[in-house]
Amino acid sequence: MTTLSLRAYTPQATVHDHDHHQLVLPIRGHLDIQVGSHHGTVVTGECVIIRPGESHLFHAKDAARFIVADLDYLPDNLAASQRVVFSISTLLMNYLLFLEAQLQGEVDKHIDQLSIALFLGLLEKQTCDQRVDRRLLRVLDAMNAQLEQSHDVASLARLAHLSPTQFHKVFRDNLGVSVKQYLTARRMERARAQLIHTDLSVQQVAEAVGYQNLSAFSRRFSCYFGQSPREMTRQYSSLTPPND
Repeated sequence: MTTLSLRAYTPQATVHDHDHHQLVLPIRGHLDIQVGSHHGTVVTGECVIIRPGESHLFHAKDAARFIVADLDYLPDNLAASQRVVFSISTLLMNYLLFLEAQLQGEVDKHIDQLSIALFLGLLEKQTCDQRVDRRLLRVLDAMNAQLEQSHDVASLARLAHLSPTQFHKVFRDNLGVSVKQYLTARRMERARAQLIHTDLSVQQVAEAVGYQNLSAFSRRFSCYFGQSPREMTRQYSSLTPPND
């Protein structure tokens, strides 16, 4: 059975193990942890995997907060990974912030079950063999939060405290694509979601992901997905039942 809880750890290190899988995800502050032969710090935007029977030691500042998931099984993508710590998606991180508020509210068994189901669904989409260089975490957050901005390399490099040349290399080494390719992918995925799930016009969606020129947006979208924004909107609207 999966349970989610909001926890704080003390500055004094404690050692224990348990007979279930556990995931620890910082949402405020960081956690110093030792799991097996791994020893290091886990920060916001990362997840640590603790398997059954693994002795682990951890400590954190009193103000730090964590979402802890106790699981009777690991999703296949986590079970197949050899990593102890991996970087989570912006979408999962945003959901953890929602969970922080939800777990401090009234207990509702039905909502708790739905919350767990969504958590597991997002978890299954993680690329668990990837741990992004921490200098890039603030950069990725800024890019994903403001896709409408131009995000020139010089400004992003300053945010990561790297030179533009170093930034290019670190970014590609970690993400496997260039900054431009990453931004394009995020913008196109955001645009598709808004076209399908909102009533925004194509022009409004284009502007929301950084395109002032509708023709340029439509060309990029068509190249990326193989169909135009209007074609995609019509395709999904035809699958939606009409309102009564």
